[in-house]
Amino acid sequence: MDPLMIDFASRAARRFGAGISVFALALVLGAAEPALAQTAEGASSGEPAQNWVVQCGEETPKRCRVVQNIVMQKTNQRLLTVVVEPREGAPNHALVLALPHGVFLPAGATVKVDEGEPSPMVIQTSDANGAYAGMAISDELLASLKKGTQLTVAFKTAQRQDIAVPVTLIGFTAAYTQLGS
Repeated sequence: MDPLMIDFASRAARRFGAGISVFALALVLGAAEPALAQTAEGASSGEPAQNWVVQCGEETPKRCRVVQNIVMQKTNQRLLTVVVEPREGAPNHALVLALPHGVFLPAGATVKVDEGEPSPMVIQTSDANGAYAGMAISDELLASLKKGTQLTVAFKTAQRQDIAVPVTLIGFTAAYTQLGS
């Protein structure tokens, strides 16, 4: 198993708390257009949240990553977390998805920027908080993320229903630039 996924899954278990329940996913699937909110972890309810935030751990050397959480507005439960983080000893960063429970694992997930071609992602591991997919970000994908307006994350439910979650790219370039500094 990819050490990136094992490391992310163990950190995700601590960072994201309890994952989305199958019941909450059913609520999303039952709505024609689910109400989603893109929030920064730790943002207070009185201030506007940035779409993409840089989170750094306490360890030395400091490990930082760019994160966006997608939560359901009615329940305030996490539906999806998108993470971009450096890979130790590798030139390109990793794109990691923290997906909800109830995902049809063999189908994997896909990401696409705006109207571009979807890039497949293998779901590599799961834990009590959900399932995790990851891939190295190619130079082409990184350029698309920086100039694009929307990332679409798609996956299938265990009942084989297609789900496409829009993720705004507003603020991605600024956060990614901050990650490099």
